[in-house]
Amino acid sequence: MEELDKLKNDWKKSAGNYPKFSEKEIYAMLHKRSSSIVKWILIISVLEFVFWLGLSFLMKDSPSTKRVEDLDVDYIYIPMSIISYVIIIYFFILFYRNYKKINATDNAKTLMSNILKTRKAVSNYIFVNITYIIISSLIMFALFFCYDANLIEALHQSEKQGNTGEFYLIYIGSTLIFLSFFIFVIWLFYRLIYGILLKRLKNNYEELKKLDF
Repeated sequence: MEELDKLKNDWKKSAGNYPKFSEKEIYAMLHKRSSSIVKWILIISVLEFVFWLGLSFLMKDSPSTKRVEDLDVDYIYIPMSIISYVIIIYFFILFYRNYKKINATDNAKTLMSNILKTRKAVSNYIFVNITYIIISSLIMFALFFCYDANLIEALHQSEKQGNTGEFYLIYIGSTLIFLSFFIFVIWLFYRLIYGILLKRLKNNYEELKKLDF
C-alpha cells in the first residue's frame, strides 16, 4: 500500500486545492487493485482445477487407485469425483462474474458491495471444499472398511486372536490422524493463498469507506 499511502499524504497536503480530484485518484487506484486481486483469485481457482485434474490422471494407475477400483464402488466414487469438479467449476464461474462486476464498477458504493460479495464467495469456497473433503474421506473410509478384502481379512485375524479392539483403535486412530493432517495442509494452503488476497480486499474496502464522493 506504499503507493496509495503516498497519494493519500499528497491529498492531505493539498486538500484545500484538489480534494475531489485526489479522492478520485485514490478510488481509481483502489478499483484497479481490487480488480487485480479478484483476477488472481480467478487464476488460482483455475490452476487448482488443473492441478486436481492432472493429479487424477497421474494417479490413474497408482496402487491406491487400483485399490479403489477393486472395491467395485464406481456408483459412489464417480459421483463423488463429479461433485468435486462441479464445486470448483461453480466457484470459478462465480469468481469470474465477480471479477467482471468489479472491473465494470464505476462508483465506490458498488465497488464496496462487490468486494464484500467476493470475500464471502471465497470464504464459502474454502468452507465447502474442506467440508467436502471431510465427508468424502469418511465415505471412502467406510467403503474400505466394508469392501476391502485385505482389511476384512486383517479384521478376521484380529478377531481370532482376540485383538478386535486393538485393530479398531489402530485403524480408526491412524485414519483420523492422516485425515486431520491432510485437512490441516489444505486449510493452511487456503489460508496462505486466499487469506492474503482476502486481507488485501479487506484493506481496499476499509480505504473505500473513508472516501466521500
